[in-house]
Amino acid sequence: MTILGAVIILFHPSEEQLARAVAMRSACDRLLVVDNSPVPDARAAMMLGEAGVALLHHGNRNGIAGAFNCGLSVLFEAGVDAVALFDQDSESPAEYFTVMRDRCASMSGRAFLAGPRIFDENDQRFLPELATSGLTVERLPIHTDAALQRCAFLISSGCVISREAFARLGRFDEALFIDHVDTEYCLRALLANVPVYVVPSLVLLHRIGSRRRHTLGSLELTTMNHPGFRRYYSARNAMQLALQYGLRLPVAIVPNVLTLWQVVQIVLLEQDKLAKLNAIVLGFFDGLFGRMGPLERTRPRLAAKMAKAANTASHGVMNTPAA
Repeated sequence: MTILGAVIILFHPSEEQLARAVAMRSACDRLLVVDNSPVPDARAAMMLGEAGVALLHHGNRNGIAGAFNCGLSVLFEAGVDAVALFDQDSESPAEYFTVMRDRCASMSGRAFLAGPRIFDENDQRFLPELATSGLTVERLPIHTDAALQRCAFLISSGCVISREAFARLGRFDEALFIDHVDTEYCLRALLANVPVYVVPSLVLLHRIGSRRRHTLGSLELTTMNHPGFRRYYSARNAMQLALQYGLRLPVAIVPNVLTLWQVVQIVLLEQDKLAKLNAIVLGFFDGLFGRMGPLERTRPRLAAKMAKAANTASHGVMNTPAA
């Protein structure tokens, strides 16, 4: 029988997110929660401990990539056959583990990645499933009656990694820290001929950024509204992927096109324009010259400035009386 485990990554979780983690314990064969909050979350430790859920504090060492690697290593060493990764913002369907365990059993002993369709609750639409030849990328028509469909990319949340795939592909790239960590892993899978599948019958509810829709005349645009530090990592890592993989897989250049589109969105529709655009420019050059790792190390002044702005905004919200 296939043993399917799960890793949930926490970062300053809410009670609702902790409750979802507790509920997952009875659904999967082995559950491990990795608290990536800089300081151990006492409330999380209490709630998960009372429910008998295993918890490790990772302290945001090397970002989301480091937390993934920590959880995957622990579960594979414990004898699990495949591991599902989850962000704390994701809500898996009730049948997720039943269906995914069956799909894993059908590919027992093989290297693969598999994930559900992703429905973005903020944008109220499905993320596109993509196929690629390595040179071009196209939207994949989904056949809902298919057990599995070959695709090119999956986001990390809801993605299942088989033991054989982890052995062949290795650990997530911790130099990226956050943003495009899953994209890089899928590019690695393409080069290593490790198949990537979407399971059409499974739909994972997920929240990506703070998406908002805007109307400009006859045009409807969606903005992500990510803070400046996320813009930095996104631009930097997109450039790094192009440099690492562009000659072998020209499709790796596409994330840089998305960076340019972010610039358009910021200029036209978002707030804090100068701060976000500055972060993108710095990220672009750091990616170009290989300055990788956490923002606090690559751009300490920018990190301190953003932390100060975040603290000011937080205190402003706390001290603002209710209307």
